[in-house]
Order: sequence, then C-alpha cells, then structure tokens
Amino acid sequence: MIMPGFVTVFLFQFTAIWNNFFLPLVMLSDRELFPLSLGLYAWNTNTHSEPEFYPLVVTGSLLAVLPLIVAFVSLQRHWKAGLTAGSVK
Repeated sequence: MIMPGFVTVFLFQFTAIWNNFFLPLVMLSDRELFPLSLGLYAWNTNTHSEPEFYPLVVTGSLLAVLPLIVAFVSLQRHWKAGLTAGSVK
C-alpha cells in the first residue's frame, strides 16, 4: 500500500535534482563540473555569437528529458496499482 507513495516521492525528488539549476550556478565555478541543465544554458548563451551551437542545444535538451521520461514510464505501473488498491470495500 505504501509503494505508490514511495514512487511518487522518488519521482518528485529525481525530477527536482535532475532539473536543479540555481544551486550549481551559484556553487560551481569549474565548467567541467556543470550539470546538464547548466551546460545547456551555457551553450544557449553562446548561440548568439556562434549559431552552430543551436542544434547542439536542441539535441541536448531532447536527450536531457529522456531519463525523466524513462523513469516516469517505468514506474507508472506502481501508481496505477496504488489507485485501485484503496478502492476495494
């Protein structure tokens, strides 16, 4: 009965950590340590002066979303099981 709750908390935390932007922006000074979201932001700021970065930013954004989609799709069955578990009288 508690598995859907754990899965929900895990997915919320995974999404929050994966999309974290401000904390690495403030804390990290080495570009080699930037997470994916901050690296895409750095590339996006360079697209004004170097337009060849634009396809890289779009492709990187697509690839950055894939782990989230995989996590949600693979853990979706736990949510469905939790919705029907409490409805039995």
